[in-house]
Amino acid sequence: MGAILYPLYTVANLVLATWSISLWQHSHHANILLLMLVVAGMTYDNLIISLGRLINEGVCLKLLNRLRFLLHDLLIPLLVVVAVKLASAAGVVWASQPIVFSGCWTIAFGLIGLGLVTNCKQLELAPITFAGSLRYKPKKSQVPILTILIALLVGVAGFYIWREIQWPWMFVGTLVMFFGNALPTKIFGSLVGSAVDFIFMFALLATQIVLY
Repeated sequence: MGAILYPLYTVANLVLATWSISLWQHSHHANILLLMLVVAGMTYDNLIISLGRLINEGVCLKLLNRLRFLLHDLLIPLLVVVAVKLASAAGVVWASQPIVFSGCWTIAFGLIGLGLVTNCKQLELAPITFAGSLRYKPKKSQVPILTILIALLVGVAGFYIWREIQWPWMFVGTLVMFFGNALPTKIFGSLVGSAVDFIFMFALLATQIVLY
């Protein structure tokens, strides 16, 4: 199943990336650039898992997978900035305060630093085969604190956007992503996580279009 789904996820994310590039060419809005970077990281993530069986277990695949985690730590926190800017565009009063905008960048860089320090010290990877796919994952399972914090922050912004302009989809997309990634990986692997991450990013891009 993974041998089929991960290539499909890769193609779906490429479509999302192409869409975001088209939006960027029309508006040159900073939010779209940040979303493009995150989608590019997601595309790489699914591509490497798709190619795992072809590359085969070894130093090369391990290095490519380590880059997956590095991109996650560098790019995903940028969604905090995206969420605050979207809330501001929706007319949410607290999100329009200059101190909040400065604070969201501070939080984003803080989360990037936290992720990098944690992974540099603790990230030991081991190969795992699941549903016909081969990838590397951390030897020790850890609570995804970074993902949880970002989901909470984006979810709060999405909730206020919903209240302000009756657009629930950013909030709903965040809930779908949060609960999808909370499913046990021993049973579902990252198959569900990759799907809900796509839904999440689609919801953010759709919200961007509605608000700008």
